[in-house]
Amino acid sequence: MQRYLFSALPLFLNDSSRFSPYEENMVDSTEKYAPGWIRSRVKRQFSELVRLSFPIVVQRLGIMTMGIVDTMMVGRFSAQELAYQSIGYVPVAAVIIISIGLMTGTIVLTSNAWGAKDYLRCGRIWRRSLPYAFVLGMVGFFISLAGEPILLLLGQEPDIARGGGVVMRAVALGIPMTSLMLACTFFLEGINRPLPGMIFMLVANIVNILLNWILVYGHMGFDPMGAEGSAWATTIVRTLLAGGMILYILNMKDHRIFGLRQKVDLRLRKWKRLRHIGYGAGLTNGAEHSGFATLEVFAGWIGPITLGALAISFNIYGIPYMIAYGIAGATSVRVGIAYGRRDARDLVLAGTCGIIFNIILMIPLLGILVIFPEQIAGFFTRDPTLVTAAVPLIILTAWMLLFDSLQTVAGNALRGRRDVWAPTILYFFSYIVVMVPLSYGLAFNFGHGASGLLESAVIASIISFILLTTRFYYLSRQDFRRY
Repeated sequence: MQRYLFSALPLFLNDSSRFSPYEENMVDSTEKYAPGWIRSRVKRQFSELVRLSFPIVVQRLGIMTMGIVDTMMVGRFSAQELAYQSIGYVPVAAVIIISIGLMTGTIVLTSNAWGAKDYLRCGRIWRRSLPYAFVLGMVGFFISLAGEPILLLLGQEPDIARGGGVVMRAVALGIPMTSLMLACTFFLEGINRPLPGMIFMLVANIVNILLNWILVYGHMGFDPMGAEGSAWATTIVRTLLAGGMILYILNMKDHRIFGLRQKVDLRLRKWKRLRHIGYGAGLTNGAEHSGFATLEVFAGWIGPITLGALAISFNIYGIPYMIAYGIAGATSVRVGIAYGRRDARDLVLAGTCGIIFNIILMIPLLGILVIFPEQIAGFFTRDPTLVTAAVPLIILTAWMLLFDSLQTVAGNALRGRRDVWAPTILYFFSYIVVMVPLSYGLAFNFGHGASGLLESAVIASIISFILLTTRFYYLSRQDFRRY
């Protein structure tokens, strides 16, 4: 793989490009495409990806681990409560994931400003992202208060809609706090400081386990609350996270360099670009998540066992996917910094190395899911019927993992380059136009049941990866001509 990369990249990095004035290691023009130059650049990109992605991966895994702990504790408490939790988090997750996309401008513009060494602008971006994040969170808060009617509109049985609505109301207060936490996380990652977010998330996971033990099962004088107790634990932890991260950023030793305590102009025209980058990413996240949320709705139509099995498989899938999501975040930062420097060669190298790094890490994880599905499912439930239903879904998620993670890295590389609307269209095509009708057809018309839901997801992820990767290299080619 490395030998092919070294031999192929000189053909791509042709003489229509020129060195950026911000380049770290200036070399003679006759040497800039030599294999040694490419090798040193690739090593540097991988070094930076590892340095950035490790804390981001741990932080993202921390977010996912909180959800997994919730699922495991509620699943061991009651299969019915697990169904309430699973369906309740469908609309909530949609709101949060769309908010993540809408706030993508924070990490993109912060990394661009960091690459251009405009540190005061980094601080202004964060200050403007806080009220924006809070407003987005309040929208999610009011949506979650109407949980039961929403779930009834989605065709769920009255009992499942009632239980899911209770979960949504309990988690509603934590949604604005989640948005504020994400604004802080994206800012720190954009300035190449993902480590504090990782530490905060590790502490939050310890608190979450304790609160779940108390509220789900009923310890220390509390009555057992099942899925509702887990939702309240999530709300408390998210509130503590948001407050802690804001205080940390305001009190950083070099806060004056970023102007973090200075007043900032909040007139809409001053931060139009931050919002506009987020619009495309928000629609992108919404399209992808809506497609996967539809799979859970279809699973609910099949029955509670299928819904619980799909929830287990998605939670298991989420662990390695968060590793890919961390790599994607690091790739976005590296591409964004190169774009801020107007360095076309570093931009394409950052995206390429991100994709290769993801493949190297995902293949062994895919093997684990394929070889040990029954043992893994046993960690989430003691119900043999639920384990049996989950095993084939876990195997399918293993194959979905490879292509879904690759398309995530490619999509984040495009976001780092500020490509807004084309990825949105490609995501919408893959996960709405293709996956939703295909999943219905495979599950119900062709009798594949729950397996058909995930078979459609594998196909959609392959299509998305091909389209997004093609787009990235097409734009990279244009960048070489421009710079």
